[in-house]
Amino acid sequence: MTSLEWLLLLVPTTIYFFYRWSVATFDYFDKRGVPFVKPVPLLGGMWNFFSGKMHMVDAGSLGYEMFPDSRFSGFFAFRKPGYLIHDPELVKQITIKDFDHFADHTNVVPIEADPVLGRALFFTEGTRWKHGRSGLSPAFTGSKMRNMFALLSNYTEGAMGRLVDDARRDGGLELEMRDLFQKLGNDVTTSLSFGVEIDSVHNPNNEFMRRGKELIATDGIQGLKFLLLTVLPKSFFRTLRIRIFPKEAIDFYVDVISKTIKQREEHNIVRPDFIHLLVQGRKNELKIDQADDQLKSAGFSTVEEHLQSSTENSQYSDLDITAAAASFFFGGLETTTTVICFALYEMSQNPNVKQMLQAEIDQVKEQLSTTDSKLSYEVLQNMKYLDMVVSETLRRWAPLGLTNRACTKPYTIEDNNGTKVTIQVGDLIQIPIQSIHHDHRFYPNPYKFDPERFSEENKANINRSAFLPFGSGPRNCIGSRLALMQTKCFLYYTLANFELELCPKTDVPIKLNKRSVSLDTLSGFWFRMVSRGEMKK
Repeated sequence: MTSLEWLLLLVPTTIYFFYRWSVATFDYFDKRGVPFVKPVPLLGGMWNFFSGKMHMVDAGSLGYEMFPDSRFSGFFAFRKPGYLIHDPELVKQITIKDFDHFADHTNVVPIEADPVLGRALFFTEGTRWKHGRSGLSPAFTGSKMRNMFALLSNYTEGAMGRLVDDARRDGGLELEMRDLFQKLGNDVTTSLSFGVEIDSVHNPNNEFMRRGKELIATDGIQGLKFLLLTVLPKSFFRTLRIRIFPKEAIDFYVDVISKTIKQREEHNIVRPDFIHLLVQGRKNELKIDQADDQLKSAGFSTVEEHLQSSTENSQYSDLDITAAAASFFFGGLETTTTVICFALYEMSQNPNVKQMLQAEIDQVKEQLSTTDSKLSYEVLQNMKYLDMVVSETLRRWAPLGLTNRACTKPYTIEDNNGTKVTIQVGDLIQIPIQSIHHDHRFYPNPYKFDPERFSEENKANINRSAFLPFGSGPRNCIGSRLALMQTKCFLYYTLANFELELCPKTDVPIKLNKRSVSLDTLSGFWFRMVSRGEMKK
């Protein structure tokens, strides 16, 4: 045969075998009698996301809508089969009661590939995760949040004061809220995590802001890496030494942390931030406070701690401390910004909600003024309607609409029709938080923004197993109290100082960016901010 003839034979043969390989797993659920979303060769159920037809969360949760009578369904992440869990009670059983069968997330990052992200709680597994979680838990109790609140409140009050001056000078500000609160959140998180004070609103090119943007990026190549973490084995990242966070950004934060710790130890500086708490942990001095019982609740969305806290034999290196700070920077900043932006948008569409929250804020502001007091952690937690608004925003617009677990011990589940399947070690399961939050069986008229669902009279009717904004079980979000505290603080000071008005750049109704891994909009959250002091003149 000639070279051309060999080539004409080789090309279609290669294409054929590649196709056969790409669909070789697609009979997995047929064999087990499990309903599943029909996959596309090689891409599985990811085609709708990569083609721009659906947001990643919607693409990954299709089975929930397609098979409403099933407790679970099958899906394919590329060629890898996985189970989508529909039933909130089964979710509770998997994540809490039978946690030892699903103790890990699927997106584990090897330390050899990324020495910082590989140390972050969300991306660790097994005993390393358990040791890290129990060691860090005392840093996120109510008393520690209360101690940090003065730093958060003082910064936010000052930042809003500077914005008020800008608005008065310019006759109002037309700003994109995600950009604004990313800057404010970057500064607060930098203060609480690294002990450094900056002003990114007026100095947006500072290095902390630039490096912070690199850390929280969930689009482009970095977003693709996060997506691949779910479906590719950790050996792939270990062998190829693929980093998720940019090396330059991590080197910057490691240097800042190391220098800050050294300076504080040399000069006996104490500041109630994360560095102080984590250094305490390194010295086995981080303990649960007696006040934590009184400060246990941070509102309806507070998650329960399932592991016993312990800092004994904690060997935190500067790199471990950097990893903890960077991971809370990454997770907390994105969550807080998303909740604030969607809360402001929903209030613009629901004036009655805005008026009620404004009235509560004005009442608290007046009381504080009368007693010459400052906003405190306890006062913030007692703001019932603010908590209702935040809870409803977390339900309607869950920042993490889909979460996962990896099977660590074989586990059998049964569908409503009697079909039983055994999930094997290493198999992937996904929990469709957004779909559960939008299910009319748990939330009547689910697409209506209605904080009254979480009122004292109504909240007892909510199925707590169907409210999962911070996950469920021992692997829930360790930083939920911090995220709630920061979100409420930002909303309080924003509405205490400004009237927010829609402007021509605002999309109504909102249009989601389907190509973003996180929850974001196509055109941003544009508002015109007018100083309330100016409006009264």
